[in-house]
Amino acid sequence: MERGPDAGVDQERAPSDDDGRPVIPHAALRTYALATALIVVAGIALQRLDLGIEPSVGWSIPIWGVALLAFGSAFLVFNVEFRRETYTFTYSEFVLVVGLFFATPAAFIVGRLLGEFVFLTVRERQRPRKLVMNLSAYFAESVALVGIEQLILGGLDVRDPLSWAVCLVAVVGAELVGYAAIATAVRWHGGPITLRSIIQIGLITAPANTSLALVVCVLVDAEPAAVPLLGCVAAFLVMTYRAYSSLKQRYDSLSLLYDFTHLVSGAREPDQVLDAMLTQAKDLLRAERAEFWLVTGGDTFRRHVVDDSGNTATRVTLPAALAALVPELRAGRDAALLTEDSHEHVAVLRDLGARDALIAPVVEGDVLIGFVTVINRLSEIYTFEPQDARMFATLASHAGVALQNGRLIVRLHEQARQREHEALHDPLTGLPNRALFGDRLAERLDDGDMPTVGIALMDLDGFKEINDTLGHQAGDQVLVEVARRVRAAVAEGMLAVRLGGDEFALIAAPGSSNEDMERVCRRVREAIAEPMRIDHLTVNMGVSVGIAVAPGDGRDADTLIRRADIAMYAAKAGHDGGVCFYDAGRDENTPRRLALAHDMRVAVEAGQLRVVYQPKVSLADGRVTGLECLCRWDHPQFGLVPPDEFIPLAERTGAIGELTHWMLAEAIAQCERWRAAGRSWGVAINVSVRNLLDAGMVGIVHDVLAGSTVPPSMLTLEITETHVMSDSVRTTHVLEELAALGIRLSIDDFGTGYSSLAYLQRLPVDEVKIDKSFVRALSSETGADAIVRSVLDLARNLDLWVVAEGVEDGATAARLRALDCDEAQGYHFARPMDADELERFAAERDARPDAPSVALTMS
Repeated sequence: MERGPDAGVDQERAPSDDDGRPVIPHAALRTYALATALIVVAGIALQRLDLGIEPSVGWSIPIWGVALLAFGSAFLVFNVEFRRETYTFTYSEFVLVVGLFFATPAAFIVGRLLGEFVFLTVRERQRPRKLVMNLSAYFAESVALVGIEQLILGGLDVRDPLSWAVCLVAVVGAELVGYAAIATAVRWHGGPITLRSIIQIGLITAPANTSLALVVCVLVDAEPAAVPLLGCVAAFLVMTYRAYSSLKQRYDSLSLLYDFTHLVSGAREPDQVLDAMLTQAKDLLRAERAEFWLVTGGDTFRRHVVDDSGNTATRVTLPAALAALVPELRAGRDAALLTEDSHEHVAVLRDLGARDALIAPVVEGDVLIGFVTVINRLSEIYTFEPQDARMFATLASHAGVALQNGRLIVRLHEQARQREHEALHDPLTGLPNRALFGDRLAERLDDGDMPTVGIALMDLDGFKEINDTLGHQAGDQVLVEVARRVRAAVAEGMLAVRLGGDEFALIAAPGSSNEDMERVCRRVREAIAEPMRIDHLTVNMGVSVGIAVAPGDGRDADTLIRRADIAMYAAKAGHDGGVCFYDAGRDENTPRRLALAHDMRVAVEAGQLRVVYQPKVSLADGRVTGLECLCRWDHPQFGLVPPDEFIPLAERTGAIGELTHWMLAEAIAQCERWRAAGRSWGVAINVSVRNLLDAGMVGIVHDVLAGSTVPPSMLTLEITETHVMSDSVRTTHVLEELAALGIRLSIDDFGTGYSSLAYLQRLPVDEVKIDKSFVRALSSETGADAIVRSVLDLARNLDLWVVAEGVEDGATAARLRALDCDEAQGYHFARPMDADELERFAAERDARPDAPSVALTMS
């Protein structure tokens, strides 16, 4: 009969109080209740049985004979370890079969209980709880055996095959009763055994043992001399099985050792090696738990524990007994077997909380880095053996090598991460560098559909002076402090980098709007603008910031960076308070601008340029008194190009001289046609500063006028106020020569520049044009009204004609008329138009043929 697993109902050790007296837990009370119930039920059933039936063979075994047989069969056991549990198989079926055939029921029941009682108390020394439970199970089992036999047949004959079948049924049924009782008690005490597993194993072993016992009984009755032969066969089978079991256990151990070696060799982190080693060691040696004590310094260890509840790690001080064992572990590589039989190991086992253990050193090279131990073999029959110690030492050696490799890999990874960090970060400020900036920007731009990605380039203002004055060491201190302030000022999710020198950059967080980007950049400017203390000196720094946003400003990293750089230089020029978004109008290198710059020189010959005219009106009577002429460019690829775009291109490419010459010729020719038709409209051209600095400008104007019948007084040249003051000595000289030709001169955009009254008094001008920014605000801002009145008063005192430009509504025209302004122009009166349209317009508005000359403006 099988009585496993080995823990039985004593798997849990009973707790004790402070005086050492046992305390019966709730599970123990239930066990006693179960035993009582078994005894009561079996006792009731016993009253219905005939306990005096004599055996059919004519003789019977007495009580003491049954007791001796039960006691002896209990020694005939063999143990099987299966899935970390030890199952104990006995030959109790011999007692049951022999009792049925050769003893009275009373002698069988009493004799069996007596023999089992002696064995359990003398040999096993079982505790009361376990003893009571086992004896009650034996009692119930014996009563069930006799009851089933009497219920089915009423008496057995050892020569009758039907009796053999009844005996087999009675034995299996009786043992199922005992199995169920034992399984219930074991489960109450937390054991892993299940009723299903007990029934499966019992149904295999009980029929086999019962059949063997029946053969012995038949031989005893028919031929007693043959019984020893059968005993020899049985002994051979038992020894064969034990040899097989030992061999299989060795094979399983080698397989587990191979699995362990493969597992730890694949671990790449020290913690992975530790977990793998402890888990495999625990399973390999069928231990309750496995521990690794890792040296952290002195007597301090990091204790890793793996048991059925999981993995734990704590930092502890090495107990005294274990500390005394460390020199022995340091001296050798063998594992130590610790048992309670060895007095010198009792203290170590107490420190480990163990009844038996294996302990082995783990070394790295020749240095002891810790020791590993497995504690409490999961068996009350088997304990750790010397061959286990040898295998455990091998396991610890493999673990040491794997742990050393794991630590080496960690160091290599750390060095690689350090090198990678150094490659992607600025060594001075610790910020990410240009390489990481490029990688992150490329990742953001390549992320699915074209995302909105904002970047900002920042350049310190005045940093060169810091380096030149205080030295590069002070400059480095400034860069470190700037980096700290930038890092503190940026929003969460933004990447701040140092590109090199005094250049920094930002990549906006995903989902950031233009307003968010601008707000952060202004916060960065304010942070950097705070005074810095460098080498006992207080310095002040500024920063210019340019922003570009994909995809509108570019779809690739190079384009986006270049356009942010253009915006940054615009910020340096003073635009938008030092934080500028990219503006295509400031970008001189766009494909469109490059194409326009190239085509500008052929535009005149290709007939792509034309002149339109905007009338100027007398505020006194509403007549058309003159015209302002505007240049238009009908580009074959880009369509109508605005003057604000192509005039600066002409100035930068040097084509402005040729364009000015063409405009002069067109204006004078048209003026000459109007004179032939009876229109006394004069024309002029707005000249740039490059024209005024051109030594041939006066000659060009002279030649154009000399080739026509138009009087010089009908040409007005408009010069922007700031252009005059950019090089006042040279421009004043040219203006004087132009005035000597008899033409009229006008100051355009008057009020927006910085000319003084002294210069205005000395310049040979005939007219001023009030800038449209003041005219448009005339009816809404008091300051604009005051400026216009001041200009009019100044013009009267200097005997200058005054023209207001940008008049777009009747209220503004009425106010100018009230202030006694001479002329006005703007969309309120007429938009620019071709010469043919102008003829029809003038016919409607102009009742008199004679009028003052008008200005021709190229803008």
